[in-house]
Amino acid sequence: MGTFLKNNRWSILWGLFIFLLTMMPGQAFPRIPTWIDQFHPDKIVHLFIFAVFTFLLTSGFSKEGNPGFVRSYAILITLVISLSIGGATELLQGWLIPGRTADWKDFLADTVGTTAVIIALLSHRFLSSGEVSS
Repeated sequence: MGTFLKNNRWSILWGLFIFLLTMMPGQAFPRIPTWIDQFHPDKIVHLFIFAVFTFLLTSGFSKEGNPGFVRSYAILITLVISLSIGGATELLQGWLIPGRTADWKDFLADTVGTTAVIIALLSHRFLSSGEVSS
């Protein structure tokens, strides 16, 4: 268990960071000018934090010392965890957090960030395997 926690400490810390950010009341965030809001910076933030989370989870799960099942299915486990946390935080915001709402577009941004990293990792794995002929 100690090796697993050590291998995954950065993804655990980043997950806690995501949880803290998403559970803050709406008034805790600074108001941004209307002209910036038209670019939906909150969606970019969601995409970014979940892309980082996905990368950290997959990297941690793939390390030596973790159970074989976790290493073998690192990408699938990461996908389930990342999307579950994205969905759960949106639901919690809608139900519990003052000044916050559940937003399916935020969840979509979480999903895009997660999916982009998974596609990049799978592409890298495929290209590194030498299966592509020149």
